[in-house]
Formats: sequence, C-alpha cells, structure tokens
Amino acid sequence: MSAKLIQQAGDVRIWELIGSNDPARLEAMFDLYARLFPQYAHYVPRMRRRAAFDEEHRAGHVVHYWLVEINGRPAGIRTFRYVRERHCGIAIALAVDPAFREMVVEGQRLSLFLIHACLEQIVEDAQRLGDRPPFGMVNEVEYPRLMDHYKHYGILELPVKYVEPVFPPEDEGRSRVEELKMVDFLPTSLGFLPNPALNGRAYNIEEVPHFALAFLVDHYGLPAEHPQVQAALDSIPIMS
Repeated sequence: MSAKLIQQAGDVRIWELIGSNDPARLEAMFDLYARLFPQYAHYVPRMRRRAAFDEEHRAGHVVHYWLVEINGRPAGIRTFRYVRERHCGIAIALAVDPAFREMVVEGQRLSLFLIHACLEQIVEDAQRLGDRPPFGMVNEVEYPRLMDHYKHYGILELPVKYVEPVFPPEDEGRSRVEELKMVDFLPTSLGFLPNPALNGRAYNIEEVPHFALAFLVDHYGLPAEHPQVQAALDSIPIMS
C-alpha cells in the first residue's frame, strides 16, 4: 500500500510509512534518521526491514514510522509503538530538521506537536483494538537539559535509573547471545506524557516497572533477567 496521510495542519503533513510501498518517502525518512542520529545510523538496515512489515506484524505491538513533510519537503521523523500488554505507548525516535525547528503548528513548536500527535495515535490504536485507554506515552530522554525543557510541557520524569541499550552494527555471523554481550548502555531518563482522557491522572508507582519493561524487554528484546533490566527495576522506589 502507499503511504497513508495521518494528519494535515496547514503546510504540514504526517505520513505513515510502516507497510507502505513508498520508496521515496521511506528513503527520505532513513536519510533524515542517519543525518540527525549519526550515532545510530547503523540501525537503518533494521528499520528498512521493519518498514516492510505491517504495523501489527509483531503480536501485541502496533508500530508507527512517521515522516513529516512541510510544503512537500522532508522535515522530521517520529517512530513509536503501542505496547498492548503494558497499556502504554513508547516513543523511540523524534527528530526535526534544524531548518524547521522553529516551525509552529497549531500553537506549538513542531517537535511538541509531534509528541502530542503520537499520544493521540496510541489512544486511537487502543480504541480500535477494543483495549482500555492507555496510561500515556513513555519517552526516552537522553539529556537532562532536554528533560527540563519537556517538564514545562507536562512531561513527567519517571523515578527509575534507566539505561538505553545501544546495539552494535549487524553481523549475520553473530549469534544473539554474542550480540547481547556487545550492547552498550547509555544512561537516559524516561519521561511520561499522561493520557489527558484519564482526567488528569498521572501514573501509579506500580506502573513504572511496566513502562521500563516496555522499552527494555518488549522493544529492545533484552531478557527479563538481564542485569541492566533488574538494575532498572530495583531502582524504582516500590521495587526496592
């Protein structure tokens, strides 16, 4: 199928690329990703394979790859997924081309507009699947300064000592066990944007382990018994 127009606001268009037969937009997204996240450029082959599947290829996950265009020019990307078992969304990559970072869409900077748009999408995913309303969207935030910025817009910092797994470039001759031994771990914060439909509810501390597991186990595929997974769980106040 061709790319699906998800949302339009003036000159801004958001396209869903998962499962699409739209090579020009797919390559535009991968080019933006590699340019704006050079430290993760080796993930592009994985992303290209994933983009060929439909959004529900993996049971219990609804995956989204969004390309943002402004006046037809690639301007930003947003990748995220709804994890049904955890009743939340997880935001994986958000990047806006520097030329468009001051762009205001519906009263918000483009990056903030995209953060709220993907929360709206996971709420729609849950409704479509007959699930209860999700708690909200969990975001990896690499820099304390960025977390401080997000807090001004309603994103809450979760009480967990979280690390982002950074996998090595792919090698067909390497086993999964060998690959896991090569993973680097980057200290990162987890931010949480609550679902506004839940009447101002933030989160319960009992939910925080599920938010961390949605990333570490469900998305990154670390074993639940992995030391970094257990360290994250042990750092959560209720788990100590």
